[in-house]
Amino acid sequence: MKKSTLILWTFIPILTGYLVNSLLRVPVLGEIFFYVLTVATTAFWFWMGRQFEKSTFKTIPAILIGNATGIISLLIYLWQFLLVASENRSVFLAGFSQMYNASVPGYLFGGIARLFETEPNYVGTRTLVALHVICEIYMIIVFVIGMVVEKRI
Repeated sequence: MKKSTLILWTFIPILTGYLVNSLLRVPVLGEIFFYVLTVATTAFWFWMGRQFEKSTFKTIPAILIGNATGIISLLIYLWQFLLVASENRSVFLAGFSQMYNASVPGYLFGGIARLFETEPNYVGTRTLVALHVICEIYMIIVFVIGMVVEKRI
């Protein structure tokens, strides 16, 4: 597969995240798509890891390039929510930076992310930042597992 095609496909989680956020407004179906699309994105990301392993990219550049959209999304999120005051925050960048994360089954990691708060059962900035970081690590792990499986086949 062409390198340019692989790089374009790294934007699929952002598009899926936008779709998930849009479909959440639809009663009943939105919730079904929330679960189905996030699991499907995980399966797709595993497949992407396999495709990057087949490509001519070396291992470390493949991991970095394959996960660049997620890493950039995370950096924009951290910048907008930790370094910029609320009144100066760009609504577009703040919203865009959360689309990648919306395509990940973050509901699996909510309990872990809440451990970063000082108060029990409170969801604040620390929880949301931790969830974003955990979801990115999850996607990198899924990608690498795909690469390892392809290497062993």
